[in-house]
Formats: sequence, structure tokens, C-alpha cells
Amino acid sequence: MKPPRSRARSWSAALAGLALTIGLTALAPAGQAVSPAPGEPVRSCAGLTELAFTDGTRVTSAEQTDGTPAICRVRLTVPESVNIAVSLPVNDWNGRFQGVGGGGYAGFLTPPDDAAKAGYAAASTDTGHTGSPLSGAWAWSPTGMKQNLITDFARRSVHEMTVKGKAVTEAYYGQAPNHSYWNGCSTGGRQGLMEAQRHPGDYDGVLSAAPAINWDRFIPSELWPQIVMRESGHVVSPCTFEAVNKAVVAACDGEDGVTDGIVDPLACRFDPSKLIGEETACGTITAEDAAVVKKIWQGPRRRNGSFLWYGLTPGTSFAGLAGSTPTGEAAPFPITTDWFTYWLAKDPDFDWRTVTTADFADYFAQSRAEYHDVIGTDDPDLGSFRDGGGKLIVWHGWADQLIFPQGTIDYFGRLTAEMGGQARTERFARLFMAPGVAHCAGGPGAAPADPLAALVKWVEEGEAPKTLLGRNGDLTRPLCRWPAVPRYTGGGSTDDAANFRCTATYGK
Repeated sequence: MKPPRSRARSWSAALAGLALTIGLTALAPAGQAVSPAPGEPVRSCAGLTELAFTDGTRVTSAEQTDGTPAICRVRLTVPESVNIAVSLPVNDWNGRFQGVGGGGYAGFLTPPDDAAKAGYAAASTDTGHTGSPLSGAWAWSPTGMKQNLITDFARRSVHEMTVKGKAVTEAYYGQAPNHSYWNGCSTGGRQGLMEAQRHPGDYDGVLSAAPAINWDRFIPSELWPQIVMRESGHVVSPCTFEAVNKAVVAACDGEDGVTDGIVDPLACRFDPSKLIGEETACGTITAEDAAVVKKIWQGPRRRNGSFLWYGLTPGTSFAGLAGSTPTGEAAPFPITTDWFTYWLAKDPDFDWRTVTTADFADYFAQSRAEYHDVIGTDDPDLGSFRDGGGKLIVWHGWADQLIFPQGTIDYFGRLTAEMGGQARTERFARLFMAPGVAHCAGGPGAAPADPLAALVKWVEEGEAPKTLLGRNGDLTRPLCRWPAVPRYTGGGSTDDAANFRCTATYGK
């Protein structure tokens, strides 16, 4: 199968026009022909400080590290305040560009050296503001929301990072990247899908893990467990939550044909009411405990009980969203409390404890109305990305304790419908679910071992991944294309992926 024409190859033709637009200075030292050996620079790292952009972008530093392998680290600032880090391998560039995603509210700038050590020219961004990735206070001011910073965070910064990162790459090596890839989890996963939706020509391949799409819905929904506990007057202890999850594993493990502590919530029909009266290390499980758990699993609802968004899946840790202190005080996730404080109430003195299950739907509706268009990142029309030859791999852990995996499945279902059905969609986009895997990594399940390699092979060799290999120590499992699930064949080691197959259902 002949692979599609690369966007990156078309980048060279476009760069002449781009140079006129952004004022990129000479791509090679004066009088020197641009005929580098593959992967070799045509100018010094320090010489990249001479690059100029007519939009006001400045190269603030360019320094070569002394380590092995040596890396050329470049920093740029795009007006008004988007900071970009570019890491370029001094030797053995593989001819590829990699955009590296951030996390939470971003606000930090880490050189993407790991990608450079793997041979990529790579770039990352702080998305236009500085601070803790758990804090959303930067978007608020006494005179109104900082819409320019919100737009930078939501989408503009990543596109600017990509354009400027590729320009720096070509300036250093004297040739454009052959292929470009996005690699990110959580907010980074959302950023990759934003690129595919709004700037479909930026990347040949997008790897989007546990993506923070549906931002305007899942972020407020992260407060639901705390609202439920506060309104019921009953904060469930971490010990009790742990006892509930142990009971879930005991009841639902084995549905894939092997007992291994990994639960697929789709196959689990566990009623926490069955635990009422059971003794645990922290006392007796009460009816109040069971009622809280049931509402957390159910997810946010309107006053009439109708659906708003998803809840935690059975067996998933409660600690992230339903946390509490040793003294029994609520400990909500800071990202969601800041969302209510600064983005919805727009009042730094706002107390999230005033939110009730009755008025939650109003805040949820406000979140959608004000922020869906800028940061929802759930447009199912990827026709331009598909038609340009783009390839998309999405994966999500079923035990994600921060971003509800059902939201990713919801988006992929709408994508499939928009793109003409499963067969047509899987020609360019595939979703893989990872049983037992927590947010981006962790948990008893097997997370994808090298999904980027699978994406590169798909883009450059035309070989679409039928499964992804999951690994957790010595345990390996096949991660199946949604909606298929892995099932033990009945023979051989249960730690070996070769002894599992992907099937439509868990039935016999």
C-alpha cells in the first residue's frame, strides 16, 4: 500500500511563502550551499538567535547542551506571551518533527529533550501563561476574563508552536521535516485533536491519549463527587472507598476469562448497596456510603434526573475527585474548583461548597455556553485531516480517575457517524481502550508500550495498527480497537498478550 503524501513534504513548498509572511532570515550562513548530510545541521545552534520573524516573534536563546546526545535548545516568545521550547538533536536527526503536549492548565515550559533524544526535532509550549498546571486563576481579572490568554491556551499557542518549531527546524538542518507528529496525553491529547480539527495540515499523525476533550463538560463534572458528599452530609473515607473497589474487583474480575485484578466496567454490574453492613478496616459500610458511591458512578444529573455527564467507572480510584483529608474534610481536585471560582463564578472569594446538586445543572449549562466553542475540542468533522492523509490514534484507560473515559468514547462515536461509519473512519482514525489503566499511566492494567511507533508505521508505511501492545512490567496485553475487548483464549500464560484475542463481547 502506498502511504499518503506527507504534509511535511508540502511544508518546503510552503516555507518560501511562510518566510515572506514571518520574515524568516536566511536558512543557511551567507555563501554556504544548503546540501547537508541527512540529519546534520547546516548552521551552529547559537546562530539560530539570528532568526527574525515579522510578527514580532523573538528567539530569546539558543544553546547547545554538553550531554550525550547533544541537543540544541532554542526558546522563542510569540506575542503577546506564548513561550516555545524547541529541542533539536545535534546528531542523527531522524527527519521528523514532534509536537509535545502539556497537562492541566499548562503554564510551564519544559524542553522536549526526550523526543530529541529519540531523534526528533521537537517543540513544546507554556500556552501563553505561567503558573501551576493546577491553577486556572490566570484567566480571570477584576475587569473581566482574559480572552486572549484563554484563546492562546485553547488553541492558538499550539499552532504557533508548530509553525515556528518547523521553521526553526528547517533553519537548523537546511531542510524541512519529512513527517510531523503530535504526541500528548490529557491536555496534550486535547491539543492534538484541536490541531486535527482546526489546523488539519499541521501534522501527518496525531497521538492523543486520555484527551481532555469535552473540556466544558467534564471539568465541571469533576466536582460532582464532592458536591454529592457535601450535600448528603457524609464524606466517605478513603478506606471505605478502597473497600468498595476491592469488592468491585472481587465481583467483576474474570469477565475477560482471567482473574488478574483488571476490571472492564462495561462488563461490571455491581450494586454498592450489597455492601451495606459489611465490616472493613475503617468500620461498617453504611447505606449513606453506598448511596454516595452510586451517585458518583452515575455522574451529574439535572434536577429531573436526566443525564448531564459521565461519572467514575466502577473499580476506578476515588482519590482524585472524591478525596478527603485524614480529619474528614473534603479535598476536591484543584483544577475543577478553580474552574468554578475563576471561570464560572468569576469571583476569587467564591466557595465551591455553596454549589448544590440542584443548581449544578445551571453551572454546567453556563460552562457549555461560555466555553464550548473555544475549548470544547469535540468537532467530529475531521474530513480535512482525513483528506490530507492524516492518521489519528486515540487511546484511553478505563480506570482514568480524572477524565471520564466514556467522554472519549462518546466523541469517537460522533466522529464515526460523521465520517461515514466504522469501516471508513478506521481508514484514518482508531480508538483503543486500555482496561485497568489510570490517567495516562498507572493502575493494574497494561498501558500502550509504544503507540507513537505504531502511528509512525501507519503514516510512513501505510500499515494501520490492528491492536496496540500494552505492557505493565512483565504483563502484556493486546489493546483492542473499540468496541472490541480482549479475552483470554484459555491456553498459555495469562501475562502474555499472545494468549488473548480481541472479540466483540465477553460472552462465551
